[in-house]
Amino acid sequence: MRRKNFQLEKKLRKVSENILKTVDLRKTVRKKADIFLLPHKEMLRLKKKFLPSEKGPPNVLAFPEPKHWPQPEKRGIKLGEIYLNLDLAKGDIRELSRLLIHGVLHLLGYHHKKKSDRMKMEKLEKNVIRKLGY
Repeated sequence: MRRKNFQLEKKLRKVSENILKTVDLRKTVRKKADIFLLPHKEMLRLKKKFLPSEKGPPNVLAFPEPKHWPQPEKRGIKLGEIYLNLDLAKGDIRELSRLLIHGVLHLLGYHHKKKSDRMKMEKLEKNVIRKLGY
């Protein structure tokens, strides 16, 4: 993340820790994810390259760590990478937190391809937002 986003980065790091504590019930191993704040143009490029069939503007992209990928660090498991659209969120920490919750849930295996999956994921997102006060 760029230096000018340092305070935002610090806040999002804390938000992500709180999200994982709230959502992940199997807390036996510390989990982490890389978070990137990108401008809209870069988000469009990534979406076109990796998710060309997805519709709508990219507000969050989540890419899970490949299964059986070496995890050399003993202190935790890397879940993957989350990319947040800084321009669409307008740098608002509350909106970025909501997007981050969505991305973390994707990395934990939640999806919204079917209506039932979408409803389950939306309910969990609302519960996390309520619990964390975002």
